[in-house]
Amino acid sequence: MLSVEKQMLFLLSKADELQSQELIRIYEQRGYSPPYIRNGLSRLKKESYVDTPSRSTYRITAAGREFIRSINRKPELYNTVWDRSWHLVLISFPESERKRRDRLRADLLQTGFGLLYSGMYISPWPYREELSELIQKHDAGPFVTVFSGKMEHGKLTEDQVEEIWSLGELTRIYNEKQLWFEEYFEPLFISSLEHFSSAKASESHALELFVLFLTLGETINELYLLDPMLPPELLPANWSGRSILQRLTENLAKIIEAIPPDSAYAKFVK
Repeated sequence: MLSVEKQMLFLLSKADELQSQELIRIYEQRGYSPPYIRNGLSRLKKESYVDTPSRSTYRITAAGREFIRSINRKPELYNTVWDRSWHLVLISFPESERKRRDRLRADLLQTGFGLLYSGMYISPWPYREELSELIQKHDAGPFVTVFSGKMEHGKLTEDQVEEIWSLGELTRIYNEKQLWFEEYFEPLFISSLEHFSSAKASESHALELFVLFLTLGETINELYLLDPMLPPELLPANWSGRSILQRLTENLAKIIEAIPPDSAYAKFVK
């Protein structure tokens, strides 16, 4: 799922249901075209994360709420003590089900599993609720085996961990996001706060802050989807992902605090 689609799903989780025009109006402020937003909503509906109780009205489903909960739980893993257990998922689809296999594989990687061997995915975290939802979502019960245990032989090396979870590429992305924040977003945020504090609290000013919330939130969501949130025992000694993510999250909280509680956008952030 694209980060902007996940973000629209998050907004729906706060409002229960929204008109497509309201989402289009919001995201046009960020440079997204109406067809792009409609296509994103169509994909969410195809994934059964939203439904349409009436024309142009989108409502989050139980599966959509569970997806939001699972993604929002992910950052907590950075504060979880690892019990040294490993959790393995083996998938074996017939060739006629290749597309379903590929969709499940993409979801496993996004959840936080890494590819150990062909058809075998591994994680230090169990993701029990997430796996249950994914197996049900893809109707994959007959083709999936899940088990957990200690690794008695062949423990993963630092190089293997880096390759399985693409930590080199993830480090590059984190550094890129940090540079974007420092050189572009932070000055814009500071300027907006100064402008807001010196002006009347109008809806246009509230929208300006809300767009900042969406912009930074989308970046954070993207990192949530990419980062497996591995325990310190598996990460390089110089791993900066956690501190960068924490910095971005702290600034998102500042934006939330600045959005007036009586504005039309407060319902999405409180």
